[in-house]
Amino acid sequence: MKFVIFLVLFVGLTTCEETTENPLDNDKEKCIVELGLKRDEIIELDNLDFPPDSNSNYNKFVECDSKKKGLMSPKGEILFPEIKKMLLEVPEAKQLSKITFNIYKHIISEALRPCEEITLTTTDPGANMIRVYTCATKEIMKLKESLV
Repeated sequence: MKFVIFLVLFVGLTTCEETTENPLDNDKEKCIVELGLKRDEIIELDNLDFPPDSNSNYNKFVECDSKKKGLMSPKGEILFPEIKKMLLEVPEAKQLSKITFNIYKHIISEALRPCEEITLTTTDPGANMIRVYTCATKEIMKLKESLV
């Protein structure tokens, strides 16, 4: 069961539409075009485990993508309930037994709790989302280490 939970957590942090041949989903592709960004640069930054929050173009891209996915309000506020919902709706989570799904749901809430409490000191919504993503990734990595 521990392996299944870790697998679902890992898959939840990746975008299901992305493949090796097409590393960006439709929302991301639209943001690149809308913002006039360099696709290769965005792909390179988007593939990092911990992307920087200091690249203004990437920050704009993250803000655009987060808004398209409903993870950020039009004003740039991070919508944690929507992030949780997205992580609970990955196809792999839907295949879990009821008890395993409830454990997974609890783990998602616990992993995101410290991220909801971090101080977002910048007025750049994209940088704030990157900080939340980095926090969530680190929390899930801690969880993985505790399961091994």
